[in-house]
Amino acid sequence: MSKMIRINSSGQNNHTISNEKLTGSENNHTKNPHFFEESYLPQSVRNDYLSAAEETEYEISANTRRVYKTSFSLFSHYCTEHKLQSLPADPRSVISFIGHQKELIQENTGVQLSKQTLTTRLAAIRYYHIQAGFHSPTEHPLVIRVMRGLSRNQSRHVSDYDQQPIMYDEVEMLIQAIDEQLHPLTRARDKAIIQLGLQGGFRRSELAGIKVQHVSFLRNKLKVRLPYSKSNQQGQKEWKDLPDHEPFAAFDAVKHWLALTNIKDGHLFRSISRDGKNLRSYQMVERNLDANSTLNKNSGFLTGDDIYRIIKKYCTKAGLPARFYGAHSLRSGCVTQLHENNRDHLYIMARTGHTDPRSLRHYLKPRD
Repeated sequence: MSKMIRINSSGQNNHTISNEKLTGSENNHTKNPHFFEESYLPQSVRNDYLSAAEETEYEISANTRRVYKTSFSLFSHYCTEHKLQSLPADPRSVISFIGHQKELIQENTGVQLSKQTLTTRLAAIRYYHIQAGFHSPTEHPLVIRVMRGLSRNQSRHVSDYDQQPIMYDEVEMLIQAIDEQLHPLTRARDKAIIQLGLQGGFRRSELAGIKVQHVSFLRNKLKVRLPYSKSNQQGQKEWKDLPDHEPFAAFDAVKHWLALTNIKDGHLFRSISRDGKNLRSYQMVERNLDANSTLNKNSGFLTGDDIYRIIKKYCTKAGLPARFYGAHSLRSGCVTQLHENNRDHLYIMARTGHTDPRSLRHYLKPRD
C-alpha cells in the first residue's frame, strides 16, 4: 500500500498525494476521464505539488470562503432534512432549495431574502460541486430560468440594498462629529478614513488593505497604489491620483495621521487602544496555520468591517439615518459628487477603478 501524505494549509483545503497516485479529489470515482492521469508519480514531485497546491488558499478571499461555507451548510441541511443528496445534487433539489429560501422572512427586517442573497447561495453550491469534480446543477436550464424569474418578480418584499451616497454636505457633518472625539489619534485616523474613502471611491476592503508603502505624497496630489481590488484580482498596476485642491481632499488628513503615529510600514489604518492614547500592537504573519493560536494571528489593523462600523457610528452621532448609510456610501458619494461636478465617465472610472461604464448607472440614480 502506498503511503499517503495529507496537508491542510488553511483549514479549508485538503491536498492529497501518494508515491503512486496523484488525485485532484478525495473521491477517486469523481475524477474527470478527459484529463490524463499518470499511473505512477515519483516521490520526488511531492514538495513541488504541495507547494503549488497551497496556492488554492488564495483562489477566493477568506470572506467569500466563509460566506460559501455558510450557504452550502444551509443547502446541505435542507437536503439532509428531506433525504436528498447535496453533493452531487439533483438540479430539482437546488430548485426546491430556492423555493424554500425565497419564502423565508428575516426576523430582524421582516422582509424576504434578496435575489443577491439567493444568487450567493447558488454560487456556493456551484463552488463546492466544482471543487469536488462534479458538474454544477446550478447550470441546469431550469435553475437559470427560475433565477431569471426571481429577478423580474416585483411582488416579493425585499430590502433595498442601495446605500445613500455620502456627499460633501454629509461629510461636513461627519467631520464635525469626529471633531467631538476626545482623543487626537481617533480624530486623525477617522478623518483620514472618511476623506480618503470619499475622494478615492474606495471599497471598505480596499481602504482597510492600504499600506503605507502604497501611499505617495506628490507636489499637488496624493497617489495611492492598489496592488489588488475587486476588479483587479490579478495584481495588475492600479493607482489613484487624488488632487489636493478638491473639497475634503485626503492629502492633509492622511499626512497628519502618519505624522502623529510615525507609522513607517504595514497597514495604514491601525487599531487604537481602548483609552485612545496608543496604537495597538501590530503583527502580520505569513500564514495562520493554527486558527486557535493567539500567537499566530494578524492583529493591530482595521478590517473592512471595522470601517463599516466607524462610518455607521459617526452617521448616528451626526444625526444622519444610519440605516441608509454604510461604507459603500463613500464610494457612491465619490461617483455621484464627481458626476455632479460634470466629470465624464472616463474620469470617474479612473478614480474608482470601474472597468465598465454601465456599472456607474447604479450610482447615478436621481436622489430624492
